[in-house]
Amino acid sequence: MEIVKASVTLAKSYCDAVDEVAREGKWLSVNKGFPLAESISFMKHCAATDSVQLFLVNGETVDGWCDIIPAGLWRTGSLGIGIRQKCRGKGYGARLLDSALAAAQKRFSRVILYVREDNMRAVALYLSRGFEVKKRYGKGRYRSVSEPVLMMVKKLKKKD
Repeated sequence: MEIVKASVTLAKSYCDAVDEVAREGKWLSVNKGFPLAESISFMKHCAATDSVQLFLVNGETVDGWCDIIPAGLWRTGSLGIGIRQKCRGKGYGARLLDSALAAAQKRFSRVILYVREDNMRAVALYLSRGFEVKKRYGKGRYRSVSEPVLMMVKKLKKKD
């Protein structure tokens, strides 16, 4: 497994990974992946806005992703991450998150994310990387997610 910058050549596999994680119905705020054309457009937007978008790959297969995109607030990035079920619990999510946060230091002063409160493994990872819980949304209060959701924030040190 290696971590690489996103590439349109991996777009189909990226779509498959997002769809697989989304269809679990537990980790993302959507329950199915996005069309290939929409995913390619998102990837191009990430490149054009100097966002962070990394893939965890095994050969030509995307087994995870992490992106940090502008969140509309001054130098704030919004983090999205997902790992295929077969790759969880092996440290790949931590490696992917660490790589994305390191890359984000040049672009963002803070990173925000939203995570289901019952996703204890992810919450523990984020806390171990310096994220703090800033807000708790009750059931159905964040994008119609049926479980409580935490907004977590991490301040980054600028890296030249």
